[in-house]
This record gives sequence, structure tokens and C-alpha cells, in this order.
Amino acid sequence: MDNNRYDRYESHRPRKRVSRKTLRNRRLAALFIIAFLVLLFIILIAKGCSKSDKKGKSSKVTSATTITTQATTTDPAITTTATTTTVADPVNKSDFKLDKTSVYIEVGEQDTPMVQAYPEGTYEADERWSTGDPSIASVDNYGHIKGISPGVCYVTLRSAADPKQEVMIKVTVRGEGTDTSTPQSNKAEAPEPPVYDTEGLTYIEGVLIANKSYSLPATFAPGLETICYSQFQALSGAAAKEGLSIYLQSGYRSYHDQEIIYDNYVKEDGKEAADTYSARPGYSEHQTGLCIDVNTIDDAFGYTPEAAWLAEHAHEYGFIIRYPQGKESYTGYKYEPWHIRYVGSKMATKLHKSGQCLEEYLNIKSEYKSE
Repeated sequence: MDNNRYDRYESHRPRKRVSRKTLRNRRLAALFIIAFLVLLFIILIAKGCSKSDKKGKSSKVTSATTITTQATTTDPAITTTATTTTVADPVNKSDFKLDKTSVYIEVGEQDTPMVQAYPEGTYEADERWSTGDPSIASVDNYGHIKGISPGVCYVTLRSAADPKQEVMIKVTVRGEGTDTSTPQSNKAEAPEPPVYDTEGLTYIEGVLIANKSYSLPATFAPGLETICYSQFQALSGAAAKEGLSIYLQSGYRSYHDQEIIYDNYVKEDGKEAADTYSARPGYSEHQTGLCIDVNTIDDAFGYTPEAAWLAEHAHEYGFIIRYPQGKESYTGYKYEPWHIRYVGSKMATKLHKSGQCLEEYLNIKSEYKSE
């Protein structure tokens, strides 16, 4: 007998019948739930799109702002305004803090800007004061500024510890007929450099010569000449008024200093190569105290607006580009747009107008003697 047959029949209970109304209610409930879920889904999508749209709008606003900023930067009128601001406060970008950067005095009167803070590593003993035009205002080693004659000039405070740290004070000396519109430092003729009464020096037409043919005594140590430094401040101030930055990178070097520098170059590149860009000890212009290297000692400097300005205006302040481009056969050195030499206005103007270098103009050579 198949007992499973009875078990199978017994497991099937009669189904309960569902009325049409109940079935309809169930369907309506299901549709309601589905509609609710669809609505909820639509709401979530809408919110997501809203956030995305806000981000997009924000991004567009930022982009528009950036474009506006760029347009403002390149706008000629705005550029002019920026330049004017630089003119109003030239070179005062150091860490020196003074109680004043403008001085107004009468002829014969004296005033002293007080240093309230020094650049890091600089102290009172490192103060170096100079005037752009001693015929208008003088300044001593303590910063006492005295009015000499009516006019306007700049007095500069520089750190001996870090020559890049400098601040300029505009000095207005009042008097009858005073022109206070612009500094007068670049209007006075640059005086001739001093003549040293030292054995072993060579002067030609009043110019101290230091090149491969004419050496300097190892004991000759004048330091950076005051007139040279003062005229450089006038030059730097004039460049600053045009929005340019020309600063002292290297000035006076002793015989011993040059010996160390030259020997290091020989070790790096060999003597033949070193002789094309570095002077042997006793033959360096830096030892004269009348030479300054400006900004960066690099060929790239020659492509800067500062180099172009220097080549055009250096002679107005008594300087020449000592080693001009294309004059290597005369000077014995490669082109150095950063290297300027003080010779005074008369000689500098002659060389500038002639287009000649110093050796070429004086008809002298620059060649080391055969060893």
C-alpha cells in the first residue's frame, strides 16, 4: 500500500477564498507604495541635480572672477596705477623699520630717522648711510641728515651684513625756488673718482687701470669707494622710480678674497677657462673699490629689463658696462652685463657715445704675460 498517497492528500488544506474587494484594496495599496517609492526616487534625483547645479554655478562664478582678475592685471590703466605706487615708495622693501621715510628740513637744519627694527642678522654697527646727492643733503655714519641746498634727493640706509637689505628716505630741503617734484640725485654730474697716491698703480687719462696687462699691489686695499657707492645709490633710486630693482650683489674684494675665488674656479673649470671670466689675484677690478656687480651674476641677467636700463643709463651716473658684448678681444673677458665700473660722468659719457670699451678707447691691451 502506498502510504505516501495519504500523506500527500492530507498536506493540502482547502484554500480560503479572497473577495474581489479585498483583492482590489491590496492592488491599490501596492500601487500606492510603488507611487510613493517613485516619488521619493524623483525627489532624491531632483535634490542631487540641485546640488550639482549649485556647484556648476559656483564654478562658473569662480571662472568668471578669474577672467576678470586677469583682465584687470593686463589693463593698461591698472598697470599705470601699480607703477605709480612703486614710484611713491621706491626700494623700501627691506626688513628695516624706520620711524619715517620722508624728511623735510630747511637749509642748515638736521634730522635723523630712527631705526626701530633691523633685518635678521643686522645690528647697529652694520648701518651704512649714503646720500644720492651730497650737494642737496649730507648724511653721516649715524644717519644725521643735514640740508645743504634746496632740492630733493634720496638718503639710503643699507646693511653691511646683507647689502640686499636697504631702505631709502626721501629728503626735501626747503628753500627759495625749491623743486620738490622729483629727486635731484640724477641731475648732478657724477664726479671723477679719486686718484690714489699709491706706488704700483697705473692711471691713463685719469682712469685707474686694472686688467690682464696692468696689475694692482697686493697691499692696495681701499674698500668700496664712497663716491662709487653714493652714485650707485642714485642709479638704483632712479631705476626704482621706473619700477626696476637694481641692487648691489658684490662690491670691493681684497687681493686675498680674489685669490680664493679665482683658485676655486681653476679647480672647477681649469685655468684656461677660468681666465675668460675671472681675474687672477692682483688683476681684478673689484680690488680698485670702483666696481660693482649688480643683481644676479648670470648670463640670464642680460635679458632682463634691468640690464637694458643699465646699459642705457649707467653713464648718467658715472658708470660703464666694463665688459660689453662683442668686446672680448679687447677686454680679455666674456660679456658681463652685471659688471659696472665707476669712471665719472665725463669718461662714461665718452665711452657710451663712442660705443667703445675702455681698452679700445684708451688703446691699451689686456693680456697676461706668457708664463
